Amino acid sequence: MFSPERILVPTDFSECGGNCSMLAVKQAVGLAKQYKSKLVFMHVITEDLYSKPFFFLDEEKINILKVKVREDAEEQMGKIVDEYAADIKNQCSVIIREGKPYTEILNEEKESGVDLIVISTRGISGLQGVFYGSVTEKVVRHATCSVLVVRKVINRES
Repeated sequence: MFSPERILVPTDFSECGGNCSMLAVKQAVGLAKQYKSKLVFMHVITEDLYSKPFFFLDEEKINILKVKVREDAEEQMGKIVDEYAADIKNQCSVIIREGKPYTEILNEEKESGVDLIVISTRGISGLQGVFYGSVTEKVVRHATCSVLVVRKVINRES
């Protein structure tokens, strides 16, 4: 029987009308409690943020912006741990990285030695999915460990 020792749960703080990444957080916390697993919460500050045209900011202001973005991410991660995993804080760690989300998630998988990634999906489809791809889809394709994909259940009437 599969019993994960280390679980990675990446979050982008998305709400998407159904708390998409928070659904994955809840699932990962539940699994960590059930199996007494270590839980690695992760957020990636996308490199796209810094490629935006900040022509009106000098280098010092851009560095201040980077610090503020990281501080905000750390604060949000702390709130997530406090809200969803307060009773297992001793099993939790928080990682914040900068770069392409799927690349950093896969790097963390290898570096942390996780044996399960719990990740959400927003179900991007159509042209947006074709041109941009999905972080979740890339993680599923390239991860060397098991991946649990959590998605919002849409209530469908028969």
